[in-house]
Amino acid sequence: MNTAFTFPSKIIRRYVAHPCLSLLSLLGLSLALMEIIQIGPMPLLPAMLYGVLAVSFVLLPAIGGQACWAIIVAGSVISISLTQDSPFVISGMLIALGILAFSGTVPEWLIAMLICSCTYIARSVMVENFNVFVSVSVTVMFLASLLAGRLVALRQQAFIREEQRLKLQIELQQLDYMRQKNRLAIQIHDSLTNNLSDISLMARVHIDENIPDSDDWAIVLEHSQEAFTQVHDIIDILSSEDKDAKSETTFMVELRNLLDERCSHLHALGYDGNTAIDGCCIKASPEEKEEALSLIRELCNNIQRHGSPRNGSFELLVKLSPSSMEISEMNDIAAGSALTAFEQSGRGLSLHSKRIQEMGGELNYRSDDGLWVLYAKIPLSHMETTKT
Repeated sequence: MNTAFTFPSKIIRRYVAHPCLSLLSLLGLSLALMEIIQIGPMPLLPAMLYGVLAVSFVLLPAIGGQACWAIIVAGSVISISLTQDSPFVISGMLIALGILAFSGTVPEWLIAMLICSCTYIARSVMVENFNVFVSVSVTVMFLASLLAGRLVALRQQAFIREEQRLKLQIELQQLDYMRQKNRLAIQIHDSLTNNLSDISLMARVHIDENIPDSDDWAIVLEHSQEAFTQVHDIIDILSSEDKDAKSETTFMVELRNLLDERCSHLHALGYDGNTAIDGCCIKASPEEKEEALSLIRELCNNIQRHGSPRNGSFELLVKLSPSSMEISEMNDIAAGSALTAFEQSGRGLSLHSKRIQEMGGELNYRSDDGLWVLYAKIPLSHMETTKT
């Protein structure tokens, strides 16, 4: 995973991950080029600003908010410095304002709205072409772009809330299903086993007292013992599997939440990479689960501590199987460590390696040409799986 190769791939992934933003980028770039062709030769400053405008549209899916601010600032200066009308520049500013309203904070898109409106009014005054109706209309257009961006953002937030609600509803249904099965196990135990106990007692009394037809009662006793065994097996299935399923579901949810949380945190810091889980929900002891989660936290912390946010990338895969949990991790490492002597511990992975070896597993790691590679295997004491 050399950074010379990961940088282009990171950029491409961002364009693919945001198709709508890529289409808006292409639209804005087309409008800017059309206006450059339409205006023809122009002074050096507007020409440079049009270049900044075009580059900002190209980089819009990659750097987002920074590109939007560059479009708004460059568009404002172009509108003031040129005597010709520049409707396509205003269109580009509308696109940037809508994107800022979608992804930015309230102060950001309010300031951007104020800059766009004041720029157009100032230009109208400078060229002595001020018209109240036109100025109000353009301001309304900026406001409409802002509102459109906010509506899309609110709709996306509503989708996320609905997804979370459905996820919670499914988990509640699973818990309710478990409770129903537990109640069923209790009812079977209280009803059938009590009745079978009465039958067995009556059979023993007839056999012990040599009452006629004792052979028939012996058969009744034998069948009642078999029924006891079957009922106890059913109770075990209803009760113990509920406990296992709840434990497994809790572990898988905790594992997925941990990976999502740490991955989002690293993305927010500027790192690029992915986390993934391969395999089914597994049965493992609390010690094995805790060690896996603790090791993942340590690996994510090390990515942050030893990588570079600007060009660092990482890959983290957790593979679950009936016999083991395997954790594979790769990340770019910076040429020199920026940590102080107090921050450099060097004990984390050594402690994890010792703990995993005590469990009968292995933990290996190496660094090669700016790339850190780690592999850990935690064997499981329970050799069973339950598919999610």
